[in-house]
Amino acid sequence: MSDTLDICYLDEIIIEGTTIEGKKFRPSDWVDRLCCILADFHEKKFAYSPYLRPMVFKDTQCVAVKRQLADNNPKVFEYIMQFANDNKLVVTDCANFITKAKSA
Repeated sequence: MSDTLDICYLDEIIIEGTTIEGKKFRPSDWVDRLCCILADFHEKKFAYSPYLRPMVFKDTQCVAVKRQLADNNPKVFEYIMQFANDNKLVVTDCANFITKAKSA
């Protein structure tokens, strides 16, 4: 549990690679595809945006979304959240998750 708390930050929302029915989401490269929306390729180096990052959370491939994205690029934020909703993916608010985990 502490490992999970260490990688889940208060200012993030986690889109998990699991549907609300408990099934693994496919295709398997969905995390890379989603994170590449804002990625940068400069001087032969690839870099993810500070607003989206791939991660493993609860033993599942996930995407961490910084809340600041909603203010800085609302259309992309809306697209990402709609993607999660359309595909019935589990979405975890890290602030709530951490608060509940620490009080348990």
